Amino acid sequence: MDYHEASAWMARPTGGRVYALILGRHSGIYPRRFRHLKNIPLIIDDVEDVQELRPYLLRYLPEGVYYDRNVYAPLATTRTAELDYAHAWRSRFFRGQELAFDLDPENLDCPIHGDIAAKMARHQGLSFCDWEFEEIRRQAADLHDELAREWSRLRVVYSGRGFHIHVFDDAAFHLTRKRRTTIAKGFARRYAIDEWVTSGEMRLIRLPFSLHGMVSRIVIPVSRGKLESFRYDDPRAVPRL
Repeated sequence: MDYHEASAWMARPTGGRVYALILGRHSGIYPRRFRHLKNIPLIIDDVEDVQELRPYLLRYLPEGVYYDRNVYAPLATTRTAELDYAHAWRSRFFRGQELAFDLDPENLDCPIHGDIAAKMARHQGLSFCDWEFEEIRRQAADLHDELAREWSRLRVVYSGRGFHIHVFDDAAFHLTRKRRTTIAKGFARRYAIDEWVTSGEMRLIRLPFSLHGMVSRIVIPVSRGKLESFRYDDPRAVPRL
């Protein structure tokens, strides 16, 4: 993992930030001594910088590394209060949440492989074909351009399978849950997004520059100008020994 670039990604906004590791929920591959943790997000709230995640990654060898899009009061304060991060919205320690959109190929109705129900029935729910990738890439570009009419600080990230669009405008961090839900429902009518990410129900999202262990791809930002030509086998996304 590129810790330097990941640290730069997490540098703003300032405030308490929390991370999470998924050990083996989807892949079934994990250190056997941690079998009791394989389906549970392992919350890391005692690091001040991404660099400090390294010992945890070497110990647990997770299939995925995530960060909490919520921003909290200083972590020392939240830890002392034993804050329940999953239900932090009404807490006095909550400072806001990064607005994000998660576009995944399994959300599409593919003319070749059918809808998500058909793919799950064939145990292909997390796989995707070229048509699905190209369509989700097209939607990511269109969604970015639509969002750019209202927001100015946007970043697109290749998640290893689909795309995430992050909104870093200050005003977006302070949107209410009600407003986020309205936004999510509106865009879900036209784009293959996961509503619960945009609404704020799901606060975790993959950490850029980490490895998506299920597909062996590095999670990397993609500039808008290069999005239309981006491929899932881009050399920057393929890990090297």
